[in-house]
Amino acid sequence: MKSLITAILFSITVILPLNAVADAIGKVVLIQGSPLVERNGQHLFIKRNDAIFTADMIITPIGSKILVRLNDKSTISLAENSQFEFTKYQYDQNNDKSDVSFKMLKGAFRTITGKIGKQKQPQFEIHTPVATIGVRGTDFWGGFIFSDALDVTMLSGKGVYIKNDKGLTELSKPGEGAMVTEGSAPGEVSMWSKEKIAKANAATELKQPAPKKKHSSPFEY
Repeated sequence: MKSLITAILFSITVILPLNAVADAIGKVVLIQGSPLVERNGQHLFIKRNDAIFTADMIITPIGSKILVRLNDKSTISLAENSQFEFTKYQYDQNNDKSDVSFKMLKGAFRTITGKIGKQKQPQFEIHTPVATIGVRGTDFWGGFIFSDALDVTMLSGKGVYIKNDKGLTELSKPGEGAMVTEGSAPGEVSMWSKEKIAKANAATELKQPAPKKKHSSPFEY
C-alpha cells in the first residue's frame, strides 16, 4: 500500500506543470472578453480568480481586457490587443527593497503600485520595445494606442522615469507625459489634455460586473 501511494504521488508530480506547484505572484481580479495566458509553451484561457505566476505572458485579443492584483496589492490593467509578461517579481514584505521587472510588448497598461511603491528602495520597472519605465510609488499609464510611439503619463504619485540608451526623462507632476519613438531619446515633458487622459484611462478600464439579482420566491412573505 505504501509503495502504491508513493507511485501515485510521483505520477501527480510529473503530470502537473511546473507553475502548478510554484508560488503565485498575484491573481486575476476582473476580465473582459477572452484573455489568454501563455504558460509553459501553452496558450490557455484565463478567468477571474486564476493565479498569475512569474514568466506568464498575458495576451488580450481585440475586445478583451484584464485586471491583475499582485501580492503587494499593486494592480495592472491591460487594454485590448496587448501582450504583457510578468518577467520578475521579488517582493519582500519584511524589508524595504523589492525587485520587479515586467515587459509590455504591445498595447497599453495602467499600473498602480501597492506596498512596493511605499518602500524606501523599490525597483519597479516595465520594459517596452523602445524604453524602460520606472516608478517611485505611482499610478501611471503607458501604451502605443495613440500612434506607433510609446506614450507615458503619471496620473498621481511621486514620480516616473522613462529611459533608454539615448537619454532619460522624468515626470514629477500628475498629468505630465512624454513620448518615445523608436531609436530616439524620450521626448520633452508636456501636460496631457483631459481628453487624452480620459482616452488612455478608457482603454485600460474594466467595469465591475453587475451584482446578481436575488430572485425572491413567490411563496416568501
